[in-house]
Amino acid sequence: MYEPVTDQKSTTPPGKVLDELQISNFGLFGATWWPCATFEKLRIVTYLSIWLFTWDDEIDHSDGSLCDELGAAQVYRNQTLAYMRYSLGLDKRDYDPAITNRIILNFASIGAALKKSYTLEQRERVYDTMQFFMRMSEHEQRLRLSGTVPSVEDFWRYRLGSSAVPVCLAFNEYSWEDMNLPREFHEDEDVKGIKKYTNTIVSTVNDLLSLKKEIRRGAIDSLIPIYLYHIGDLDIAVKEVVAFLAAEIKGMDKAAASLFRRYQTADEVTKRQVKEFVDGCRHYTTGNLTWSLETGRYGVERVGGEIVMTL
Repeated sequence: MYEPVTDQKSTTPPGKVLDELQISNFGLFGATWWPCATFEKLRIVTYLSIWLFTWDDEIDHSDGSLCDELGAAQVYRNQTLAYMRYSLGLDKRDYDPAITNRIILNFASIGAALKKSYTLEQRERVYDTMQFFMRMSEHEQRLRLSGTVPSVEDFWRYRLGSSAVPVCLAFNEYSWEDMNLPREFHEDEDVKGIKKYTNTIVSTVNDLLSLKKEIRRGAIDSLIPIYLYHIGDLDIAVKEVVAFLAAEIKGMDKAAASLFRRYQTADEVTKRQVKEFVDGCRHYTTGNLTWSLETGRYGVERVGGEIVMTL
């Protein structure tokens, strides 16, 4: 089996992409997103975060090798899905030797860990979220290359997948000990709502705090530039985004309270797993904020204890 590359320098060539990866403090990312994981599981989910950022930067970063190459990016996506099916044990055949991209192959240790710990149903859920990620990544790239500015509604249609938060959510159960919630749990409307709110909260915080970085590299496919394009006033655009964020937080708390009420008569093991699953989603949102404020990737500035963004 292919052994993953652990030295990022041998995977990503020198340049802005590598520079941003090296100042991202992924140790803090893993510790804040998955604070209750054992060390071995924390190692795997942190690898996952590094892998996702590295994978996405190839397409989404202006200095990524596939940023303007839609055809090559599609090959990259398709090969990623094929290798994931192999590494998750969803295909009996060996992986295609034509897949030589080192970023794709670095999923090996993550897939091996899931094969060891996850049921077939859980691994299929991981793959399904990755398919969604790939489809929305393609949609986002096509839109960016066309120069079209989407409506806020259209933005959320693809961003809920291209953010990769659903992929991270598929590892929520893995990060806890002995968690295996049934299919009907994941099909519950409150659970779907909690996942969606986790996604929108994480994505909105990222767009707020990475605004200066995005402007510096000429990216307009994030919330505030899109609001600004349609509203025409930066202050109002920021206020709209902040108000949206506050409403999503309230929505998540409401969905969690409803879910807990429905499971209050369940057995103790089930109640514990339900609580831990929701706690995990909340850790994603609070951990993402903590990491975003500290990482050098976004370069958040503080003056007198307040966050200041000079555009």
